[in-house]
Amino acid sequence: YSREPLSTFIEQNRLADSYAVTEPADVEEACAELLAQGQVVARFSGRCEWGARSLGNRAILAHPSHLESFYTVNDLIKARDFWMPFAPTVLDSWASRYMESYNPARVRAPHMITAFRATALGVQHLRAAMHQGDFTIRAQVLEREVNPEYYRLLQAFERLTGVGGLMNTSFNLHGYPLVATPAQALMTFERSGLQNLVLGPFLISKGEGT
Repeated sequence: YSREPLSTFIEQNRLADSYAVTEPADVEEACAELLAQGQVVARFSGRCEWGARSLGNRAILAHPSHLESFYTVNDLIKARDFWMPFAPTVLDSWASRYMESYNPARVRAPHMITAFRATALGVQHLRAAMHQGDFTIRAQVLEREVNPEYYRLLQAFERLTGVGGLMNTSFNLHGYPLVATPAQALMTFERSGLQNLVLGPFLISKGEGT
């Protein structure tokens, strides 16, 4: 979805009548700033994903260091069983600092399906994005060439917070498939406690009490 069909979708659904709709000069930077403030952001960007896990383009993102992120996403958005862990996206430059024995020459972890025990720093920085029982991390280790825009978002968040990862869970309500279209993104946004939605280059936010 390029800018024009997304702009048309926003206009046809009159989203500006109900929400704050902006087009930031740098939407990844704007997203990182919200996340650094502790807000939750749903990201609908680029090509649709297919597979077992969310990899950033259809994702609900949150600050990974705050356990409040776990409860906010779980209780207000995902409505999952409390014991189901969330997972992080981690910049490749931080992976060995967060995961014990991580060695990309031996095994890479690009798809959020391989678990590692967290280092002490990993526990500190990724507290909301790990298994709460055994402190294991099932990370997506992100390389720049795989998704340059998402990588830039994480770099902006790193610059603002000193944390090299984000809590990342799939953009959907529990029991629903992964969001694939703008209409599905809007439905999920409206039927959950999500406050911020990135729709391509646009940022859509709910007001207080919305």
